Formats: sequence, structure tokens, C-alpha cells
Amino acid sequence: MVSLTELRLRAARARMAEVASARASPAALGSITLQPHQRVAASRIIEQIALIGGCLLADDVGRGKTYVALAVAGRWTRPLVVVPASLRTTWQRAMQRSGVACAMITHEALSRGSLPSGDHDGVIVDESHRFRSPESRRHAALAAITARAPVLLLSATPLQNRTRDLAAQLALFLGSAAYRWDAATLARYVVRGSDDPDGAGLPRVAAPAWLSTGHDDGAVLRAILALPPPARALDAGDGGALRIIALVRAWASSRAALTAMLQRRMRAVTAIEQCAASGLVPTRQDLHAWYGAEGDIQLALAPVLVAYRPERNAHDLVDTVSAERTALDRLRASLRDSQDPDLARVAALRRLRIEHPGVHILAFSEFASTVRAYFRLLAPEQRVGMLTASEARIASGRLARDQLLDRFAPAAQGAREPVLREQVTLLLATDLLSEGVNLQDASIVVHLDLPWNPARLAQRLGRVRRPGGAPVVQSWLMSPPATTESLLRLESRLRAKLARAERTIGHTLDVMPALAPSAETLTRHRRPGNQDVIEANAETLGAIAERVASWQRDHPAGHARRGPEPLVAAAECEDAGWLAALSDGRLLARVGSAPPDTGRSVARAVMLAGGRARACRDAERSSALAGAAGWLERERLARVCGMRDEPSTLDAAIERRIAGVLARSPRHARIHLLDLAARLRAHLGRSRPLGAERELERLIRMHVARSLDDATWLTHSLGVMEHEPARRLGAESVRLVVLIVLGPRVEA
Repeated sequence: MVSLTELRLRAARARMAEVASARASPAALGSITLQPHQRVAASRIIEQIALIGGCLLADDVGRGKTYVALAVAGRWTRPLVVVPASLRTTWQRAMQRSGVACAMITHEALSRGSLPSGDHDGVIVDESHRFRSPESRRHAALAAITARAPVLLLSATPLQNRTRDLAAQLALFLGSAAYRWDAATLARYVVRGSDDPDGAGLPRVAAPAWLSTGHDDGAVLRAILALPPPARALDAGDGGALRIIALVRAWASSRAALTAMLQRRMRAVTAIEQCAASGLVPTRQDLHAWYGAEGDIQLALAPVLVAYRPERNAHDLVDTVSAERTALDRLRASLRDSQDPDLARVAALRRLRIEHPGVHILAFSEFASTVRAYFRLLAPEQRVGMLTASEARIASGRLARDQLLDRFAPAAQGAREPVLREQVTLLLATDLLSEGVNLQDASIVVHLDLPWNPARLAQRLGRVRRPGGAPVVQSWLMSPPATTESLLRLESRLRAKLARAERTIGHTLDVMPALAPSAETLTRHRRPGNQDVIEANAETLGAIAERVASWQRDHPAGHARRGPEPLVAAAECEDAGWLAALSDGRLLARVGSAPPDTGRSVARAVMLAGGRARACRDAERSSALAGAAGWLERERLARVCGMRDEPSTLDAAIERRIAGVLARSPRHARIHLLDLAARLRAHLGRSRPLGAERELERLIRMHVARSLDDATWLTHSLGVMEHEPARRLGAESVRLVVLIVLGPRVEA
């Protein structure tokens, strides 16, 4: 009888059987030592890329996704990294330390229409949640890049608002079918470690607390809510609710942010008034340009730049914009007559610094105007810095962004410890800094406002919650200048306004998280709905992988003879069932009365299989072997009989065109076309990257328009399919390698 320890080892090895090199995942990359959870993640990614041509790594911030990705990139010969421009230096340093060289292009370059030069045999996309809009230019460019290369996506928060965000990213390697799948199905393609911060050396996150200012700015809030619907563009729906919400969130951030937004709105009102006086009605594009206008000269030209003169009289527009100007003037008067709440907010932040002397504090806001206002009030004090998209500054003046980060977090940046007069212990920053930068010298994060997207809360904390930081990370939230009751009433009213707008303009993004969320929501930093489903499923899969990998790490010397018959042993536990390792690397399990499966039951079975060894009765052995064999036979029959999902619309269109080509081809050309058609049909029914789908659709349009003849269309379509990322199609005959029987101890 083979020992249970040996079988656990065999199960671990079978799990990676089809990716032999993954078992030899490097323990080090250059000067970087990979932690066990990073090596497990790299092995899982390599396996999934071999299977389906792509993967999304969604580990929490601080677990070393960058070096996991570089461990994978080290297997490619011409890797490409796609990163935000702000993270180029971070990736360059990581590549130097790991000894893995990659070409690089920024998200912003893709948005401008630039593409990388040369061919690449693997693509890494950092902060992939920025590619959640399939209509964007950057998403189309990335789809084209990954049409013929495997892709590894990296994001701690891949689902920002709804399931479609995640589908848009996974579609890059799964194709358009990803949009039809639910959250639980999409989670299968997400690699995420188990929620074990201690194992990754991450600090603990304390429950968040509120920074109360004691200031009530209710008069200004009421004036905002009294604003009438704004003047509408010729081609616009009712966007008034969204505009009110934007003003309220600026009010909740700072008086400076609200003032800046009102100034932009008054410029737009002035431009509309000028157009209406000339009998003109602007479009949404015109309004968008004026809303961001910076000078009076541009506004004076507004009537010249608007070409449309409607048949109806523009008096209605004149009346609407006049009412809006009157309401805005009342709001501005209310601002002049009330005390600036920014003074109380800065005083609260100052008290926090006094209560935590010497502690580095990182304070975030969505608004650059808020950051600048706080900095102006705090700059006379020592060791305060400010960082926005356009400038980095300390009290003595501007300096380079990297220099400011070196002064605030020298250990994290690998810089020398600055002298006392150069140190920065309070850094005020916009959300520009909430992605990809290590700042674990700090141990307190302050949310000066609550972001539009709640996922930002986790991203902000992730800057300081990293290995090597303080044992505990604290977070504080600046309280909006109103009572809780007022905020709840306000939130209910704004949501009603938004619902009315959506009936006119259609559903928008979920732009309004709670103004005062519960402590539980903030502590967990989870997004509602399907995000929890995805993370729970992905974390379960991660726990399985890490547990199975631990069997191999704990017992690396096992070498039982491997023959055609499965190895069988038994583990003592409360629930009856079995866990099987298959030759294609999958785990199959049955627990209790549930039918065998490769998903939900596996997590439970893997945990139960860690029990003590016990004797295995013949009846248990026979029953488990029969159950696993029956499942394998049913799967084989389904594959042989062609029992699979309905073909995609694209595959059906290709099949119809193939049939048409063969039906009309002359006899002397048919032999050549039959060969091309057979090879093309062999690729149908498989998933393919979104970029490849789009290229095939383009070729079909050209064929329909007779821009391509039959032979050329077949040849080009075959070329697209043959150059898709290599995928392991699975063995024709899957067999049982290891079987661990589960159940209570058998009495002698």
C-alpha cells in the first residue's frame, strides 16, 4: 500500500503534469527571492496560459504581482509590458532587479493610437482594469496586440463597477463569449491567492475611523440641491442629476473643489447665453469644450464656433440658462456668507499628525484642487509635500516627482535616508498615486474624500500595505461637513434624481457610492455584488492551488513507481467522499451526496485530504474508483459525440462561407480549396482572442465585398487561426493518476 503522504505528493505533481517546467519555477529572479505564494501563482498562470492563452492575476496589492509577472515573462523571448506612464520607472527598476528585460509601451500611447514595434511572444498588462471599456481606442489597440500572443493581465481590482468590466478584460484572450458568462464562470480565469496576509508578510489593516471636523456646511448643501436642471444641449438627454451629484461630491471634498467646479460651470453658462442670444443651440461636444475652458477669449468666440441654428426660437434656452445663472449666483453668495470648512478639515488633519508624531501619513483626494488647498494651508508647517498629475511641490518650491517620493518613502524607493530638514512625513496626493507605487514607509492613509469608484479605497491602502511596512496600517476618513442624517437624506434624494435621469438617458455607470459607507464595507474594501462572487471563487481556487503545492514542498523526496493503475490511499475525516488527480492536471472530487465535479467539491476535498492516514476498505476503494471512472467515461463520450456548446456566431458565419466556397468552386480548383477548408474547419469550435475574432470578421467583410477571392480568404483566415496563441487542447484519453478516499476511521 502506498502511503498517504506519497499520494499527496503524486496529486501535487499530477496537478502540474502538463506544465513540467512550472514544477521548476525559479526560486529567485536576479536579486529577488520569490515567496512560496508567488511561485504557486506563477505556476498556475503558466498552466492557464498553456491551456487558454491568457490569465488575469488579481492578487491583492502588496503580494508581489510585478515579480510574479516577470517570472512568467522570463519564459518568453520577446515579452512586452503595457503599463501606465506613471509606472514606467517602477517597472524599469523591477526588470533591473529581476534580470528580465521586456519591451514597454504605455496605456497612454495606445490611447493615442501608437502600437509597439516588432513581434512579441507574450504580453503583460499592468493595471488592466483601465481596459474595461471595450469601445475605447486603447482596448482596440490591446486586442490587436494580443491577437497572436498570450497575455497576462494584472489588477488588484479588475471589477470596478459591474461584471462587464471583468468580461472586457478577459475577452482579450477568451473572445466575445466572455460577455455572455456570469461572475462565477469568469472567476475560473482569475488567479488569486487565498486571503492569507500573514503568509505574504502583509501588514494587518485596522478598522477605519472617521476624522470629524465638527463643521456643518448645510446652507451650501441646500443651495446645491436647489439648483435647477442645467441648460440642455441640442442632442443631450437629462444630465442634470449627474451634474448635481458631481457638485455634491466636490462639496464633500473641499470648498476649493466646489469653487473650481462652479467656475467651470459658470463659464459654460456664459457661452450658452452668448449662443442663445444669437439664436444658436450648442451640441454636447460644444458644452464639453466650454466646461473645461480656461480663458475668456475662448468663451467670446462661442457663437462663432457653433454652426447649428434650429428652426425653433431659442427663447426657451435663454429662459433656462437665465434661471441657472440666478441659482448659481445664489450658491456663490452662500459660499461667501459661510465659513470655509477647509479650515476645520485641515485642523483635523493637523491633530492627527500631532497624535502620531513622526509617522508618515499619506492623504488622498480625487480632486487636485483639494490637494492644492490643503497644501496651501499646511505648507508653512514642516515636512509637507504635494503631488498631483501636473506638479510635485514642497514648501520651498517645485521638485521632481521621484525626488518627492524619495523624501517621503526612502526605504520603499531604495533611496538614501534624507536629512531631517528634507524629510516629508505628510504627502497630499491625488489618485494618480493610488496605483503601482510602493510607499510602505507610511502607516496611515487618510481619505480626504470618498472616491467615485469604491475600488479606489483598496488601491489607496495598497500603497502602504506592503511587505516590510509597519505591522499595522491605519486608515482615516475625513467626515463630510454635515450630520449623518443629512447625508442619508441627501443620498436618497440624489439617487432618486439619478433614477429619473436614467429613464431618459439610459443606464450609466454606478457613479454614486455611499457618501458615508458602513464601517464593514470600508474595512473589507470589497465591491458589492458580483465582485464578491468573483473574489470568493478566485480565492477558493487559489487556496486549492496553494494547499496542493504545499504537499509537494513538505515531501519533496517521494518517488513511488508510477504504472497504469491509479495509486490509492485513504485520509481520515468526517465527510465521506474522494479526491482524484487526473493525468491532464485537473482535480476531481466528490464529497457527501453531491455528484463528482472539478469545481465546488474540490476545495472541500483538498482540505479533508490533509487528515491523518487510515486504512482503506475494499468497498470504499471500489466505489470511489467506479465513481471517478464513470465521470471520465461520460466526459469522453461527450467529447467523442460532439456534445458541446452551440457554435459561436462567428464560427457559424465562417462555416457558411466555407460551404458556399466549396459549392461554387470549379472542379479543377476544388482539391486545393478542400484542403484549405478542412484545415480551417479544424480550428472551429475553439475559443480565440478578441483581436483574432475582429480580424476574422474583417476578412469576412472583405470576402462579402469581393475584395478577397475564395482562395485568398481561406488562406488569410487560416493564417489568423494558426497564429493564435498556442493552447493545450487536452489529451484524447484522460486517466486517473491518484485517488485519495475520504471518510471516518475504519475500525479494525
